[in-house]
Amino acid sequence: MTDKRILTTHAGSLPRPARLVELYAARAKGEKIDEAELVREGEAATRWVVEKQREAGIDIPSHGEQLR
Repeated sequence: MTDKRILTTHAGSLPRPARLVELYAARAKGEKIDEAELVREGEAATRWVVEKQREAGIDIPSHGEQLR
């Protein structure tokens, strides 16, 4: 017997780690930031948020707009 169900996903942004928020806030204020650090933090946050979605049972995870 096959299991029939509706796959789950979500739309929109998910919470970001504090350091990533700090970097975005500083950049928005016109402060100079380390762009390489921003990329590293954003990529790490994306991996983290995708894993959290999988742990929660989301079938089709998204990047949660971590890099936006």
